[in-house]
Amino acid sequence: MNRTMKYIIRLYCNPLFILLMMACWSYPTFSTPHSVNSVKVAYLYNIAKFTQWPTDTWTSSTAPFYFCSYGADNLKEELQTLQHKKVGGHPITLLTPKKENDFNMCHAFYVDTTERNRYRYLLSLLQQEKVLIISDESPFFPQGGLINLVEKGNRLRFEVNTQQLEDSQLKFSSKLMKLAILVDSSR
Repeated sequence: MNRTMKYIIRLYCNPLFILLMMACWSYPTFSTPHSVNSVKVAYLYNIAKFTQWPTDTWTSSTAPFYFCSYGADNLKEELQTLQHKKVGGHPITLLTPKKENDFNMCHAFYVDTTERNRYRYLLSLLQQEKVLIISDESPFFPQGGLINLVEKGNRLRFEVNTQQLEDSQLKFSSKLMKLAILVDSSR
């Protein structure tokens, strides 16, 4: 294990998350230089892998998993590492929605903090009960966000909006919930 990898693991990962990442050892970030953005993308991928969507979400077992991002220019390169990975047996297809109809295709949606003034509008375009909605800013929760990536104690963690999760049709694995910081959306 090289020095950079040890540093990233010590700073950004807790022991349970390391276990999850080890289960996905083939993930390409282990062979590339690490950055905060690559760790964020690893979180996005692993969160999606440990989420279950309703059975009627896909029309076939080989239908694509649409991972959408909006305003995430700083993550574009790292998000490319998700191309050809799978979530629940569905190959990931990256999508940057441009028209209102594009938002209906999203299974996971990452919205960058640069779009904070548009949260309410963007989330209104999604079927919120069936979409894994992620950002990295706390004001995202009152607008309907589900997961918020946060840095706590020099580590990247994630908060889960418990009210939004309860209102959604998504199910998180118990392993994922053990790692989460549970937050009541009324904060």
